[in-house]
Amino acid sequence: MHKLYPRPPAAELVMVQPATTNENVEMYLKYIYLLIKDTGEPARTGELSHVLKVSPASVTEMLEKLTDHGLARHAKYRGTRLTSRGSRIAVSILQRHCVMEWFLAHRLGLPEGRFHEEACKMEHALSMDTARRLRTLTDQPDTCPRCYDLSKLHCRYLVAKPRRGRHALAR
Repeated sequence: MHKLYPRPPAAELVMVQPATTNENVEMYLKYIYLLIKDTGEPARTGELSHVLKVSPASVTEMLEKLTDHGLARHAKYRGTRLTSRGSRIAVSILQRHCVMEWFLAHRLGLPEGRFHEEACKMEHALSMDTARRLRTLTDQPDTCPRCYDLSKLHCRYLVAKPRRGRHALAR
C-alpha cells in the first residue's frame, strides 16, 4: 500500500446507500404534489406531461408504476392523487430542493434560473440531515416548502441576491 494514500479504516469504507426511489419517481411525485397544491384538484396527465416535458404516454406509464408501488392513486380521465407515502416522499424531496435553492441563491449568489437547475440536480442526493444543516445558513422562511410557486419554479419569497466581491459566502 502506498504511504501517501493509506487505506481508510473499514468503518470509513461505507458505500453510498441507494435511494428508496429513483430520481425519475421523485420528480413525478414532486410535480404531482405541486400541481395538486396549486389547483386543489388531482394532477392531470396533460399537466404532468407539460411540466415534466415528457409525452403523455410516458406519464401514463409512470403513473401506473406509482400506483402499483402504493405511491399514488391514478384514475383514468380523473387524475392522480398521492398516497400518504407518496406525499411524504414528495414533501421530503421538495424540502431538500427548497433548501438547496435558498443556499445557492443567498449564500453562493447563483442567479435566478440557475439556482433552480442546480437544486434539481442536488435534491436527490442531499440527506435530510445535511438539508437541515444548510437551512441554518440561510434565512429560508418556515413556510417552505408550502410557499413553492410552480409558475416561478421556486419559493415565492426567494429572490436571488447578487454576489458581492470575494467574500460572497460571508454573512
